[in-house]
Amino acid sequence: MRPLIRGFTTENFDTDRIERFSCPTNFGARYSHKLHASRNIEVILGANVTELLTEADGGRVRGLSVRALGGKQFWVEAQQVVLATGGLEIPRLLLASRDRHADGLGNASGLVGRFYMCHIAGTIGDLRLDVGPGDVQAGYEQADDGSYCRRRLALTPAAQEANGIANGLMRLHFPAIPDPSHGSGPLSVLYLAKPFVGHEHGKRLKNRGGEGMWLRHALNVARDPLATSAFMWRWLRYRTLAARKFPSVIVPTRDNRFSIDFHGEQVPNRESRITLGSETDAFGMPRLAIAWRHSPTDIRTAEVALNLFAADLARWGRGRLTYDRASVGHHMLRDGAYGGHHIGTTRMSATPASGVVDTTCRVHGVSNLYIAGASTFPTSSQANPTLTVVAMALRLAETLKKRLAATPHLAGSDQRDAA
Repeated sequence: MRPLIRGFTTENFDTDRIERFSCPTNFGARYSHKLHASRNIEVILGANVTELLTEADGGRVRGLSVRALGGKQFWVEAQQVVLATGGLEIPRLLLASRDRHADGLGNASGLVGRFYMCHIAGTIGDLRLDVGPGDVQAGYEQADDGSYCRRRLALTPAAQEANGIANGLMRLHFPAIPDPSHGSGPLSVLYLAKPFVGHEHGKRLKNRGGEGMWLRHALNVARDPLATSAFMWRWLRYRTLAARKFPSVIVPTRDNRFSIDFHGEQVPNRESRITLGSETDAFGMPRLAIAWRHSPTDIRTAEVALNLFAADLARWGRGRLTYDRASVGHHMLRDGAYGGHHIGTTRMSATPASGVVDTTCRVHGVSNLYIAGASTFPTSSQANPTLTVVAMALRLAETLKKRLAATPHLAGSDQRDAA
């Protein structure tokens, strides 16, 4: 791959790291025929587990209570049970399962729902690079298998240790979309299209410059028709219609002007937690109450990373990063918790006193209950969690296969071995 910034050297960041995007997968379309053909898998849609019921001593799940919106109710019994419903719904179900445990299943130490982590992320600053137009590769390249990859600046372990900060990375990003001073027709089209953009991305397009901004954005579009048309065509072809979709918005700059997109680790915080609220849903289950909390280290990591990068650019002499140092925390927290990455709410630990699941992902004190997903992570790292989630799920599958193989009457049973 081409270097991110040709000729730039730094001891604080690894410039050779890449992020690689898999092809978005519709699991129903890709795997439904295999599920239908399988003799030992039964998929039940619209079936909502509302409670886990345990034996009298609370040490084993004896059944799962299931309800459908149409009013149907039924009962599932299984030798082994795996919860794989995400970092929010798993603690919700555990906390709501109180037939033998007044505080919820697996919650003897009061840690179910605690240490809720996402990622600290935000866009900030004005980066100017005094290099040729071909010397910066801020966008994506494609590997031989068609997957999209791009480079980023990742804090080195030595820089983290020397400065007492967590992990983090930075990407070269286009100027802030809501600010029409960028003069970009494609960026202004995105701003004007914000009523049609989903909540997670739309909240980043909020008007932060006063009323009447739409007119200035409309003028950008009018002044930049060729680039705007080309951008919309590429979006339609490579994002809307393509099977392997372009991962994100990339708008080339004319003058090597960028902002910095920071994505960092959130350190574990006991007061950041998921609890049950007073309202209930259609099944009578308590809805979630979420108290996402950050730590000073989370913001300091972003502050130090930006400062190190600015200093490295100054020493290099061919680039300059300016930003309001007092507003780093505001920019990192402006849009709240980074959506989709729900981590740590049933953390893994060596002992029940410090977590919810053991090193095999089994809930402490419950012999046949396992959890698959990022809720088991004791720390968040800076990376998207999905690849590690898949690796842990495969590891858990092997654990269950070995356990069932060691119990012949279970492995050869006609009953379902797991739910």
